[in-house]
Amino acid sequence: MNNDLENIIKPNARLYFVGIGGIAMSAVASIAMELEFDVLGSDSKEVYSPAKDVLEKSKIKYFLGYNQEQIKSSGADLFILSAGESEENPEVKYIYEQNLPHCGFAELLHHLSKEKLRIVVAGTHGKSTTTGLLGHLFKNLDDSSFMAGAVLQNYQSNFYLGDGNYFVFEGDEYKEEFDDPTPKFQYYKPDILVLTNLEYDHPDLFPNLEALEQEFRLLIEKMPDDGLIIYNADDASLTKLVNESNISSVSFGIDNEADFRVEQVQYGEFTTLEVINKFSKSVSSKLLGQTEQYKIQLPGKINVYNALAAIATLRSLGFAQDQIALDLITYQGVKRRFELVGVKNGVTIIDDYAHHATAVRETLSAARLRYPKGKIWAVFEPHTFSRTKATLADLATSFGDANEVLISEIYPAREKASEATIKSLDVIEAIKAYNSQLATDNSIRLIENKEQALNIIKAEAKATDVIIVMAVGSFNRLAYELKEIL
Repeated sequence: MNNDLENIIKPNARLYFVGIGGIAMSAVASIAMELEFDVLGSDSKEVYSPAKDVLEKSKIKYFLGYNQEQIKSSGADLFILSAGESEENPEVKYIYEQNLPHCGFAELLHHLSKEKLRIVVAGTHGKSTTTGLLGHLFKNLDDSSFMAGAVLQNYQSNFYLGDGNYFVFEGDEYKEEFDDPTPKFQYYKPDILVLTNLEYDHPDLFPNLEALEQEFRLLIEKMPDDGLIIYNADDASLTKLVNESNISSVSFGIDNEADFRVEQVQYGEFTTLEVINKFSKSVSSKLLGQTEQYKIQLPGKINVYNALAAIATLRSLGFAQDQIALDLITYQGVKRRFELVGVKNGVTIIDDYAHHATAVRETLSAARLRYPKGKIWAVFEPHTFSRTKATLADLATSFGDANEVLISEIYPAREKASEATIKSLDVIEAIKAYNSQLATDNSIRLIENKEQALNIIKAEAKATDVIIVMAVGSFNRLAYELKEIL
């Protein structure tokens, strides 16, 4: 950022969003609109749902296509740039050449939420689901605000602006702008930090796990003295970082001792959690160590952790167990996170965003727990060459709960296909080497395009089969298209 937001953003200031069609950018633009700023923007091509719906609902005007003249005539006081845009974009190039005031959306959100207590959810997995869960709970219990990186099923929106005391953010560790490698979560400056887990990711930005850990360490170091950390005690990396800090902390876990620890889990139509509460400030001394029961609609161990994170946060802030339990069970999750698209001719179709090896493993594990007798199809689109290469060994071990595996070509995203250092066939060979059963049954195949995947599944899927589509790029509508043809 090259200017002081305090002096730029005045009542009725005009804000121009470059790349407004992203799910986060459209949400922040709508939040600004609700706060009575004058908002407009642009995107490179047609904007699709859910961002399109958000912009239309907020009646925000935007240009299709980038052009310097749009910047010149905009009269904007501040330009908000998507991290996916660079100086190859003529609008961004002009903004930089003219040294016009600009920032990323995370820095703007910090400014817009400065009167609230900011709760930031950070970690490698579970951020969107946990942010959505906390947002759902705080909205109902306190009329507080939230913004997640995925659409909440309960509201068909990824944000809400209320009058309550808190603002819940999903803390993305990816960079703020194309030339600013600072993770977005650094700009939020949390008062309360919820840490779900910490594994190596984004190899295009962080050379190793230690570099990523350092960003989390800085995030903690910048917290106020009276801040609070809620963290997963089963994650050794997080435990190390929290123990280095003097910030007050509350832990949750399943396998290790924690302030909020799951004693027993029952999986079924609902997931039932028996949670031992050992946090002295949340209960009277005579109730310390007692068991509290909660239920969630979401399947799998990963969602037990996500629910625990939310429970620990709300209980440590003084909200009552019965209040939390009532709203916890009504949370339907976020779109593209184990989202049940439908059941067609007995075939269950699930859409998921999983692209990291651990997320793939946990998604398939959740499916096996929810559908113990079903034949599980895993349709996986590897995401970026750098991530696929860096996590290949872990990816190889992630498909143990699948009976049929279809691997697409790698989706390059922001990377150039000409610079590929790994192929999808390498992924398949690694999975075969680890899982001899898939190799023996010829149950793992390369699919060159979406049409091939549709044809294979249409020809071979049978009633009681469960199809999990895990995709981020060109395959991300496959689950919905399957529902139409089966």
